[in-house]
Amino acid sequence: MSEKVEDRIKELEERLANTKVNKATQKAINYTKAQLAKLREDLIRISSSKKGGGGGFGIKRTGDAQVAFIGFPSVGKSSLLNLLTEGDTHSKVASYDFTTVTAVPGMMDIEEAKIQLIDLPGIILGAAAGKGRGKEVLAVVRSAEIVLVIICFLSDGTINLSDLHSIRSELNNAGIRLNTRPPNIVIKERTRGGIHFSYKGHQLMDADEIKFLMNELKVRNAGVYFSEPDITADQLIDHVYGNRIYTREFVVINKSDLMKEKIPDEVITEAIGHDHWVMISVKNQDKINALRHNIFQELNLIRVYLKPPREKADMDEPIILHQGDTIEALCRKIHKRFVADYRYSLIWGKSAKHPGQKFNNLDHVIEDGDIISIYLKR
Repeated sequence: MSEKVEDRIKELEERLANTKVNKATQKAINYTKAQLAKLREDLIRISSSKKGGGGGFGIKRTGDAQVAFIGFPSVGKSSLLNLLTEGDTHSKVASYDFTTVTAVPGMMDIEEAKIQLIDLPGIILGAAAGKGRGKEVLAVVRSAEIVLVIICFLSDGTINLSDLHSIRSELNNAGIRLNTRPPNIVIKERTRGGIHFSYKGHQLMDADEIKFLMNELKVRNAGVYFSEPDITADQLIDHVYGNRIYTREFVVINKSDLMKEKIPDEVITEAIGHDHWVMISVKNQDKINALRHNIFQELNLIRVYLKPPREKADMDEPIILHQGDTIEALCRKIHKRFVADYRYSLIWGKSAKHPGQKFNNLDHVIEDGDIISIYLKR
């Protein structure tokens, strides 16, 4: 069954690749994309229902954040994990493919935060269809806050960008969207009346195209509103399915010891498509500490300090949160009863207008370095 679905997916992908994009072909392209999305959902469902196709490796989430290492076999993931965790993990290292056959977690201490790093089995083409333990690999990726894509230099001194493109394609086919955000789309389904489309700003699709695409996605009656310009057919399909994961990618280029001549940073940035990358050498242990700090910065973590009422602040053990977190998030991290019994907080720091400002509500956004006293109901 899955082989037939894979063959059909390949056929539609080839059709898309060979279709020239213009106004006359756009409806056919959108139709093909809708068919592809459905088939990929079917393929993941089929592979997940097979014996042994559970949801991941059963890793218990610990620490302040979780980062997934993903890459093709033998790019140096296991050796890198051992360096970053300073011996906290024992990921097997060898020079042959598929050494890592299960997910190996380790803990990295950086900037007073504990970050869980997970070394995943080397991804192969077809992982989204469940090949090569692909289901388990991708299940962990879906829960991580950042995906570290590991690629490397080749023996001729060039960067293996082909691996990067293949991994991105695999993740995209599995419903994982890198370095983007959900589109601003609102769909209100109705019992009758067909598809009604309204929008804000310039759009790439007209009302007829929206109606056609929605019908192909089995939505017959609904109000569709685009609240930002230039929504694509792919974004609309993602919104209708609603099970996409939006996460960030950071690219690690290993084996810089094989680089024959220096490559300008701007050339690498253009080739990768963004400036969230670092070049390292696991063999020479070059720029490993820089990578540690890169990971911390990419996670957008902040440190806040608790000050028990009428006592000194504990400046030795901060609470680690994410940028944009509120007092409620802090309370939940301490104990769930702190939310139910919350009275008010006093805050010293950047998020307060004056030292010791009082906040009665839980929705105040706190900032890095804030010192906070929480008062509970008696």
